[in-house]
Amino acid sequence: MKSRYISDLREGDTVVDVFLIATRQCANTRTGDPYLRFTLADKTGNITAIKWNASQSEIDLASAADYVEARGRVSDYQGQLQIKLDAINKPSGKVEPGDFLAVTTRDIDQMFAELQDLLSNVTNPQLKLLLKAFFEDKRTCDMFKEAPAAVRVHHAYIGGLLEHTLNVVKSSDALAQLYPEVDRDILLTAAALHDIGKIQEYEWSTAFRFTEAGHFIGHVVGGAMMVKAAADRIEGFDSLLSLAVQHAILSHHGHKEFGSPKQPKSIEAMIVHVADELDADIAMYRNALEDSAAENDWSLFTKKHFFLDRPLFKGIPNNNGPAKADFESDLFAAETDSDPFA
Repeated sequence: MKSRYISDLREGDTVVDVFLIATRQCANTRTGDPYLRFTLADKTGNITAIKWNASQSEIDLASAADYVEARGRVSDYQGQLQIKLDAINKPSGKVEPGDFLAVTTRDIDQMFAELQDLLSNVTNPQLKLLLKAFFEDKRTCDMFKEAPAAVRVHHAYIGGLLEHTLNVVKSSDALAQLYPEVDRDILLTAAALHDIGKIQEYEWSTAFRFTEAGHFIGHVVGGAMMVKAAADRIEGFDSLLSLAVQHAILSHHGHKEFGSPKQPKSIEAMIVHVADELDADIAMYRNALEDSAAENDWSLFTKKHFFLDRPLFKGIPNNNGPAKADFESDLFAAETDSDPFA
């Protein structure tokens, strides 16, 4: 069991603990001596670690997506903490995966019960059987409750897929109240199953990684294939109804350049797309604000977000935020005719 987490480490600390190797690189110094460079991780974050003068046994020992006992000291390198390693060994005790993989802060069983309650509103008998094929199958449910919704972009933690799916179903259900022409049964079914392919796309036993199916097929097409197979096993399942649900899954990324083979052609598919995109974007927004706070950056905007391709506004400062002078300084730091929201 871990004694300290990465978020607790400070410059000068001595480290003797187990970490997950997220990445590993073996290289040589200018003088030809071998060294190892790691990204070590646990559920609180990651840190760079360097092992100079690495022995052949240490090179052979360490591989990505494995656990290692690291001994060394935390130092500051160009403003970032890193561990200068004295030794690396195989862990001597039992390793608890929950110490190394991020986990949702919400109660998984409670979320799943809430999802089932929402899906109990589906009245179409064929769609009820389709949902039952996924959410009353123990193996599928166990994977669905554990799976992340992404490797690193949004909801990248144990329980992330369930949390994201529940949010998309709730948003879709709320939007359905505005548009009476919506087939609510198709909408709720498609929203619940829109990312079901992720239980086959990802592997999360030691780290969040793509499976072979994830690399070759992905969750969009893979999820539609899973739904078609389940519908085909239900005697007399309406083929057009099956296609309508498959279409909402195939089009939920909205655009072909974002991974959707089809653009949304039904109102149900349109709603699933916008609900999915909204929840993913807000998750990335929250992560960006948390990262900015962790860096003690109290400016009005985050750094430019890699995936959203823009800096993000943190909100109007309140009594707990930066002082008024800091606010004004940051707001007008650029040219006088600069628009901070441009």
